[in-house]
Amino acid sequence: MVVQEKLNSLIAEACKSASVTLVEADMFRAGKRKTLRIFIDKPEGVSIDDCTNVSHFLSDALDLDPELIEGAYTLEVSSPGLDRPLKSLADFNRNKGRLLRVNRSTGKTVTGELLDADEENLTLKLKGNAGDIVIPRSEVLSAKVEVKI
Repeated sequence: MVVQEKLNSLIAEACKSASVTLVEADMFRAGKRKTLRIFIDKPEGVSIDDCTNVSHFLSDALDLDPELIEGAYTLEVSSPGLDRPLKSLADFNRNKGRLLRVNRSTGKTVTGELLDADEENLTLKLKGNAGDIVIPRSEVLSAKVEVKI
């Protein structure tokens, strides 16, 4: 597990150096190669330069320590995308102020601006003068950022 800890530390360092937040890191096998997929974000959105900076930092560091990923590998660095479901508290906190569409276990779908999020609840400001609604996170089946067109 020491190798995984080193890799996690390296990924965190790469994100810090590029002033981005790590959303998710996943390593999986694709055929004979391993793929290290990194999703990054920042409040103003991720640029190609952000992805390039993280990718170059990680690639250079991984080349210096080939034991971290043995054999051939592919490194992918990108933003999480707009249609990615929000899952963690960090996901929700990164998206405060954005319009969310929340599917609830009650069968109701709610759309509103995310005002607050904690381990227990989401607080959304509904459109118009409908006020705010508090949704228990235990009722959230899925939540996604709504794209404004």
